[in-house]
Amino acid sequence: MRLTRYRFGDFQLDPATRELTRSGERLALPLKSLECLVYLVVNRERAVGRDELVSAVWGRADVSDTVITQTMRRARKALDDAGDRQAMIRTVAGFGYRWVADVEEVGGAGPSVEPAALVEAQAPAAAPEPAPAPEPAPEHSRSSRSRLAIAILIVVACGIIAGAAWWVAQQRTAPAQTQAVNDGQAMVLPVTVQPPVAEFSWVRLGAMEYAADRLRSASLKVVPTEQTLHLSNAPTGDAQALQALRARSGAQWLIVPSAEHVDRRWRVRLQVLDGTSDTSVEALGDTPLQAMAAATDTWLRRVHRSPSNAAIPTAMQERLQRIDAQLDAGQLEAAREQIHALPPAQRNAPAVMVREGQLEYRAGQMASAQALFQRALANGLDTDAATRAKGLMGLGSVALRQRHAEQAQRYYTDALALLGSSGSDEKYTTLLGNAYNGRGVSRVRQDDLAGAVSDFGMARVAMRESGDVVSAAMVGSNLGRIEGTRNHWPQAIQEFDDAIAVFERFQVNDYLAATLAARSLGELEIVQPALAGRSIARASVLADSIEDETLVGVILSARAAVATANGTLQDASTALKSTSAATIDSEVMAQLRMGLAIARGDRATAARLAGELPGSLKGVSADTLAIATQAAGSVDVARRWLALDASASLPSAPPARRPAALFAVAVVGHRFDKPEVALDLAVAAVEAANRDGSPNDRVRANVLRALVLAGQGNLQEASAVLGELDAYAQDDYRVAWLNWRIYTLRGEVELAQRARLQAESLRKERSLDQQPLL
Repeated sequence: MRLTRYRFGDFQLDPATRELTRSGERLALPLKSLECLVYLVVNRERAVGRDELVSAVWGRADVSDTVITQTMRRARKALDDAGDRQAMIRTVAGFGYRWVADVEEVGGAGPSVEPAALVEAQAPAAAPEPAPAPEPAPEHSRSSRSRLAIAILIVVACGIIAGAAWWVAQQRTAPAQTQAVNDGQAMVLPVTVQPPVAEFSWVRLGAMEYAADRLRSASLKVVPTEQTLHLSNAPTGDAQALQALRARSGAQWLIVPSAEHVDRRWRVRLQVLDGTSDTSVEALGDTPLQAMAAATDTWLRRVHRSPSNAAIPTAMQERLQRIDAQLDAGQLEAAREQIHALPPAQRNAPAVMVREGQLEYRAGQMASAQALFQRALANGLDTDAATRAKGLMGLGSVALRQRHAEQAQRYYTDALALLGSSGSDEKYTTLLGNAYNGRGVSRVRQDDLAGAVSDFGMARVAMRESGDVVSAAMVGSNLGRIEGTRNHWPQAIQEFDDAIAVFERFQVNDYLAATLAARSLGELEIVQPALAGRSIARASVLADSIEDETLVGVILSARAAVATANGTLQDASTALKSTSAATIDSEVMAQLRMGLAIARGDRATAARLAGELPGSLKGVSADTLAIATQAAGSVDVARRWLALDASASLPSAPPARRPAALFAVAVVGHRFDKPEVALDLAVAAVEAANRDGSPNDRVRANVLRALVLAGQGNLQEASAVLGELDAYAQDDYRVAWLNWRIYTLRGEVELAQRARLQAESLRKERSLDQQPLL
């Protein structure tokens, strides 16, 4: 069965293949813009409210008006419907949008398969509650070293809050990557539902997750739902594309379900592909989950597997699955209606209260969410461990949102203790991964980086055990960021590379772009600016299809930093001009602008920017000080910057912060005529960099030391510094420029000429006559 396609004018919209074509030519359109079109066309008989559209397309409540406007602008531009024309999409002032163009529905049928086995579902019987959905995700966290380097947000890989919001489709033009087949593993795709009406929209994910849970209860390993959503975009009925999808996933079986509501009953069909065959089974039931249970059990017998010992779902279980699906899809009001429709006794059940707590968390109602999680725990002393753990993790999530990191850590620790004593069931393994991940975030908030690394490591192990390689890669990306804050850059970049490989495989473009940007900043720290340029170029290409304004701003800020380091100053300026001030904090923006002015040799602008020290800043990173003190036009301004960071006073500063802070103090001594202390400070900065710093810390501290020595006429010792920096002369403009400067001062014409040629090859848009940004 194939989803209906829609034709209007010269355009055709195909929801199954995620394609918009005009006169047969495919149009490039970001995924979210295309999904907005699909939702408006499907619901064209009425106006669609803004909140409804956000829930259906983004799967979360916190989407800004700017993002929605940009998304719709791109959709209208593709349809030549921009401006005041509105011949297809009409804005309903104060409400939302409505599709107004005439639409023709075009049907399509998939290829034939072997005759299906038709099975009647058994009458409903008592059954254990299905595995509950994962807990709400804590908000993103930031590490503590350089605010520019850690502006790439730490990713929290938890299920229900991420859900469909992080779903990024696999483009049909992307190369297929075949993985080793995991015998005994299945991947269940979202259910194609007919008729595609709002009343049945929950079946798409609800019945999918139910089928996956039922297969797991039959001791079959199943690809996690969120991972499937990241990977799958093969059109139903396209056997070649489905086989390619199965090969990419590494699963032995790919299960393609469809559900049809006919004569008040449900017919579920499972098309199942392995490497050599394409078979199908069908079943009827009074509800979609009853029919799905019968169909999955029939298929299990066909492949000589024992069917699930779980009974056919009860009405209450079906209601819970429906609530879970609506939460996964971000349909908060629909989920709320389902919960409120329950009788009081059922609504006060712990499993329901936990879900209502998740809903209120999603809606930003922290007090209500907290109260519901607490009531669920108080009322459910004898409930199952998974539900209690979810309640504890929900409280941990709320505590993180309220910035009570110590309290959050206690909740996650209690959840871990509970889950650790509950056996080795796969649902507990998944929850363990989420609990370790949440506790790791709480430890980051408390600057307990060693503890956070340990927790993230345990989270990754649990997620890998459950087969959720995408979430494991998200945790690995977090680990890379933390290793960077500790100046363990080789380990950080290895973590980034491992995560990038997974995100590429699954085409998780938002996480891929964020991790590429983080890697580019890491490559600057190991003094590989050319590699950093290639990494950020890849991230910038992806940014064109990303509609999360904050993430785009993060990528642009990284691009500005990398371009400045490479001397492509016009590109750095373009990136900064394209960055919305709302998406980047004031310190990062000030750091980037001052750095660009210094790189241009525009000392007047640099001094003016340093003098405009943002009044909102209560503290700054040591790396910002390192640039601000180079930009400052007077010692008073430089000291005002130094006063913003306690690490400038050094004794109690974390080791990873000392090199940059000492460097900043040494810059002030050198620039503002303190020769009696400048050399001692520069030497101290070098020693700190050698002990605790990154290669970049060592390079800039040594370049400063050489400049101080040269300024004092001690060219012999300054020349000795060149030997310590020789390994970087081929890649780093600062070192190449210093070589040319010192050899010129020494009158060594041939060496100076060679050094000049090397500096010329690296300088790009910088001037040799100006001291570079250190």
